[in-house]
Amino acid sequence: MKGYKITPQRQKIVEILGRAGCRLTAREIHQRLRKELPAVSIDTVYRNLHLLSAVGLTHHIQLASGAVYELTTDLSHHHHLYCVDCEKVVCIKYCPDLQGYSEQAGRYGFELVGHTFALQGRCSDCR
Repeated sequence: MKGYKITPQRQKIVEILGRAGCRLTAREIHQRLRKELPAVSIDTVYRNLHLLSAVGLTHHIQLASGAVYELTTDLSHHHHLYCVDCEKVVCIKYCPDLQGYSEQAGRYGFELVGHTFALQGRCSDCR
């Protein structure tokens, strides 16, 4: 896992997301995790979700109502489209050309190391 230890908490979080069949909030993950590891704190869950997203094992999706997480099953790079009304989320394979962003970042002394990109709209059920 890119130089990080696979701790029991990290392993269980991945297992919970794998079994869920849907995206979960950190609190939902925490509730399920406490059934197996009763002493685990919500802070531990957030820290591990942040790390798991940084190494590419999970996706963090920021919705209007809060963040949800999903297990990365397809290691190819992708982004998300979500409905602003019902918050239905779909994965999209398109990624914008980052050359212009890299140039802009360079003007401010930054080197890009990653990005997130989400599109909002209304799904056919909510229109």
